Amino acid sequence: MSDAAHLEAAAAYRAAYAGAVVINRSVEGRVRVTGRDRLDLLHRMSTNDTNSLAVGEARQTVLTTAIARIVDAPWVLNRGETVLLVTGAGRAMAVRRWLAGYIFFRDDVKLTDASAELGQIGILGVRAAEVAEALWPGAAALAENHFGERDDVLAWRGRPLAGDGYTLIAPAAQLDALIAQAVTAGAILAGDETYQLLRLAAGRPEAGHELTEEYIPLEANLWHAVSFTKGCYIGQEIIARMESRGKLARRLVGLKLSTPVAEGAEVKTDETVIGKVTSAGVLPDYGPVALAFLKTAQCEPGTAVAVGEAEGTVVGLPFA
Repeated sequence: MSDAAHLEAAAAYRAAYAGAVVINRSVEGRVRVTGRDRLDLLHRMSTNDTNSLAVGEARQTVLTTAIARIVDAPWVLNRGETVLLVTGAGRAMAVRRWLAGYIFFRDDVKLTDASAELGQIGILGVRAAEVAEALWPGAAALAENHFGERDDVLAWRGRPLAGDGYTLIAPAAQLDALIAQAVTAGAILAGDETYQLLRLAAGRPEAGHELTEEYIPLEANLWHAVSFTKGCYIGQEIIARMESRGKLARRLVGLKLSTPVAEGAEVKTDETVIGKVTSAGVLPDYGPVALAFLKTAQCEPGTAVAVGEAEGTVVGLPFA
């Protein structure tokens, strides 16, 4: 990416902390779940309690393999007669196929990939509520992790970055008009690089980076997406054992660095490999940083590390 594009992303990043940005986030997936057993299937197959989900409420859960590795960490939106799953970027087909493999002949569930039919935008920043209100009157009154629907537009308050956050989901043909309205309401139009900087600053794990089959939900700081009181689900025994014993082999942490590093780079201390960088970038007004999974013994803030030629220090998340 050109220097001009990097400067533009940095300017939009700062704009989110001073106002709001609007970003086309249609790269995330949207899977419609219908049928009598729609919530029960998700409850049986994932880490969180979806049977108690109220209409108009959104809750994150995690789909895991038999050895508790992450398939994806979708958000479950209970629309009443249907459920909408908002998946990680590019993960809709994988999530639909994975869930379909566990539908029994007596289950009344249908999964439809609605990613092409529907699009979505993110409105992020300290003034996100003001912008969202201009597009969808009533948005500012929504509680976090709740949503409303009107005139084919679903407005969901949640996943805040730079202070606040909304996702608007609508037919794909309406997306350009919604973005234009957001800009008219004061939001700065931004792109994926700005989104990545904002979620990096927040320490938020992302599909394809931290949310992969290399890692377990608790290692990726997804405690809020795991219920320890519900019944069994795939991978439950391993996750429950990790929680009860209080022992994680590794954890997701932040690194403050002297120079930029590459995703996938080894993290070392005293020449011993202790982990791997999963996301990296340069935060405006802060400097080079990374997200990395490190052995738990080396996760204490202040621990000195090296990533290639870069010197670094473990810091708490989110980054200051």
